[in-house]
Amino acid sequence: MKEITELIKKYLPEVTAFRHELHKIPEIAGNEVKTAAYIRKKISGLPELELKPSILGSDVTAMLGDETLPNVTLRADIDALPITEKNDLPYRSTHAGMMHACGHDGHAAMLYGAMLCLRELQEKLPCSVRFFFQPGEEVVATARQLVAAGALENPPAAFVAGIHNWPGVPYGKISARCGAVMAAAGFFTMQLTGIGGHGSMPQKARNPLETAAKLVAASKKIIPPGCVLTFCAINGGSNTNVIPETCELQGTLRFLEPADGERLVADFKKLCGDICAADNVQWDLDLKVPYPPTINRQAGYETAKSVAVRYLGNDGFVEMAASSMSSEDFAYYLQKYDGVFCHLGTGENAPPLHTENYDFDDSILEYGIRFFVGTVLDFAAK
Repeated sequence: MKEITELIKKYLPEVTAFRHELHKIPEIAGNEVKTAAYIRKKISGLPELELKPSILGSDVTAMLGDETLPNVTLRADIDALPITEKNDLPYRSTHAGMMHACGHDGHAAMLYGAMLCLRELQEKLPCSVRFFFQPGEEVVATARQLVAAGALENPPAAFVAGIHNWPGVPYGKISARCGAVMAAAGFFTMQLTGIGGHGSMPQKARNPLETAAKLVAASKKIIPPGCVLTFCAINGGSNTNVIPETCELQGTLRFLEPADGERLVADFKKLCGDICAADNVQWDLDLKVPYPPTINRQAGYETAKSVAVRYLGNDGFVEMAASSMSSEDFAYYLQKYDGVFCHLGTGENAPPLHTENYDFDDSILEYGIRFFVGTVLDFAAK
């Protein structure tokens, strides 16, 4: 334990600087070109690590150890969000309209820190370690493509671990639960087409805005317990005196149980059909569910709990009280491989994710590094 503490202390300044450099160059899902190049450059200077060929162009994989041995895979997401940063920081975003508002720069830094530490512990590891920097977690859910392409094969991952910083969870604590950690997520866009007209003569038009209002109001009545259906955007019309011909609605749905999700999708489609037919308005719905629920099995949950207690202290683990209705494409790894997904607490008063004033808390980097390193050592011990 003392050796790990000393290693983290040794590398923490470099890890923090790594995080700040990533924060300067945020890139949106699937376009993490500068981010991936920076990560590869840093890894290329480490002779113990072997860089693997990219699958999607911006994914980065580095291997440590004998690849004929059982493999532990540690994963961090690296993409940012289309948000304009309002923080006045020396390392603020240099890319207009983009920022690391979800802390993926911090996740990548924790993984880099674990890499630096574990390479010095390599002689103690009867296993190989894959360090996987994943692009496109937000909205695109590239984990589905990466799993299908064999990103965690050759050698196959015997265990895969991921963590996400989480406001509201006690500071520096690992939080997990057995079962659904994160919800399934679907996204929809609906086009309504009516008949436009003069604002003074609504009787001669078929106003898609009125249909949209009915849909929003009526949708509240079809949501099963434990599910979410939210309209997030309505776009239609241009001024105060013209009834538009078209209107577009966008939103999201979330669920924890697949059966509830199927019911919600079916009921939503029926609702759209019934209301649009009654208003004689045409409708076209594009609805996809790219994120399944992120589900921890019992063994993975127990591993996270024991690692947190052993390497972060007796109070290092906090039971997750309820599933989050946010989503994570880590779900695809857990569908195929043994593993665990956890939250790392940033405190009860931490700023929320996905906001223009968010900044990852550098002081929790050491906890994430410790958990990643501990996960590998725990696997090796078994």
